[in-house]
Amino acid sequence: MRVVLVVLAVAVAVLYFTFGLRAGAATFTPLYLLNAQGQSSYPFRTYQTGKLTVTGGCQGRSGQATLRLLAPDGTELSAVLCRQGNWSLDMNGSGEAGTYLLNVEYQHYTGRLELNAVY
Repeated sequence: MRVVLVVLAVAVAVLYFTFGLRAGAATFTPLYLLNAQGQSSYPFRTYQTGKLTVTGGCQGRSGQATLRLLAPDGTELSAVLCRQGNWSLDMNGSGEAGTYLLNVEYQHYTGRLELNAVY
């Protein structure tokens, strides 16, 4: 049993130092992050021409997270930088129907991220 606990502790430590720890789903529930690194992408599908608004908030304790809203053709529509402190998110995109993509790039980010989409 001790061996299993040691192996589990080593696995969690490796995850922490390489990718960070993440709990939650940003578009459904708040996403809690601990030393998060790398990128995440969240697609938002629109079926008619109009406006897409991504709102929410981020509460950072350390590091930074960069959020970029991309149009279906790949052009950047809006960007927000979450650093230490409480920040509100209000990213707007409008245009053709298709899949809008929200890319989030983490750099040793520790905090909470919450996203809501309004079509």
